[in-house]
Amino acid sequence: MGFDAIWISPVIDNYDKGYHGYHARNLYGINSNFGTANDLKNLVEECHRRDIWVVVDVVANHMGNKDFDYSKNAPLDKA
Repeated sequence: MGFDAIWISPVIDNYDKGYHGYHARNLYGINSNFGTANDLKNLVEECHRRDIWVVVDVVANHMGNKDFDYSKNAPLDKA
């Protein structure tokens, strides 16, 4: 089809029922619905082998908890 790039959804760990990156729980974790960190690495490696760029979408201004206690979220749970 001639693709030279794909743009995938945010892969960070989300709160339950969150899937699109706007319900972030752990900015360092991988959403298990998308596989593992190794799966993501393998995807990128295989795409690069085929001269395909991979763009990972990022939602930097949203966390998923609704109670405003952001200390539950990584990395905000650290001093």
